[in-house]
Amino acid sequence: MSEMFGNSSKHMIKQDIMKEEFGWTIPVESVPLPSKGVLYDPDTTIYNREMVPIKAMTAHEEDILMSQAFIKDGTVIDQLIRSCVTDKTFDVEDLISGDRTALMVAIRITGYGSDYNVDTVCQNCSYKNQHTFKLGDLPIKRLKIEPVKKGVNAFKYTLPVTKKEITFKFLTGKDERDRTLSNKNAMSILDSKIEKNVTSFLKYSILSIGGVSDKNKIEHFVRNMPAYDSKSLRQHIRDNEPGMVMGAHYDCASCSHRNDITLPITSEFFWPST
Repeated sequence: MSEMFGNSSKHMIKQDIMKEEFGWTIPVESVPLPSKGVLYDPDTTIYNREMVPIKAMTAHEEDILMSQAFIKDGTVIDQLIRSCVTDKTFDVEDLISGDRTALMVAIRITGYGSDYNVDTVCQNCSYKNQHTFKLGDLPIKRLKIEPVKKGVNAFKYTLPVTKKEITFKFLTGKDERDRTLSNKNAMSILDSKIEKNVTSFLKYSILSIGGVSDKNKIEHFVRNMPAYDSKSLRQHIRDNEPGMVMGAHYDCASCSHRNDITLPITSEFFWPST
């Protein structure tokens, strides 16, 4: 049996039964990492890894997707990826969001195929279109900018208004989870209806400002930074973050207008109706 499935005797028994008794082996394939692993700690097994092996989705992964506990605490996608990645020597929460997205798309394809049905409204005539996109055709967006040091998730950017040099990182799965929890707690404690999506993203992304790395001071700067600086930094991060290009286009069935959209992750992604 392939070493991709680890040393767990439990997994070995399951795999042997499937092969020996039913003549079926769960397919395994390798998924390209958009980051090529260059942003990860050299002491980890994910450093400089260009490919990560995954096994195809099974009924067990469908159980994970249906788990109300995982859905409620926001970890359902992490649990799914963790279950399908056959290399257990690293934590999927340590992967940057773009690498996790690549794995998520690949896992979905192994389970339900490449077709993704999306309902979208034409930007020209407001006609509701139903269109099928091919997830397997989505291009990979590779890392093009250089980190401050090899094996470190840290990059430099100079803000256009304040001229401060920013050191930022691409958020990991753990960062995203902590950010979501922090936002919910803040809204609950302060009884506020303001969702701090912009400031929380910047707070978790920025490592230092002009050499200042104190988290409280960074948070103060983020709340008071010029809007143009905020927009410019967020755009720079989005433009350069490695991942999957989730943009697509289609011609409206009613007026033939060419629509450019960002593919939404709806219930059809992991719970397709057909």
